[in-house]
Amino acid sequence: MTKLKNLRKARNLKLRQVAELVGVTPQTVQQMERHGIHKPITAQQYTVAFPGLNWTDLIDEPAPRAHNQ
Repeated sequence: MTKLKNLRKARNLKLRQVAELVGVTPQTVQQMERHGIHKPITAQQYTVAFPGLNWTDLIDEPAPRAHNQ
């Protein structure tokens, strides 16, 4: 589970609530929850929905890449 989804659930927020605070659609929030937040600018946008957190708290580690041998 991504950091965004964990934080949203821990604070009992609905997708719609986060979307309204951030200024995006609920579908966009859902997409971010599936794929994670990897760009600092995106993380900064989402901090408005989570007062007291730093944007670095929302950054997910990149998924490991498969290596072809």
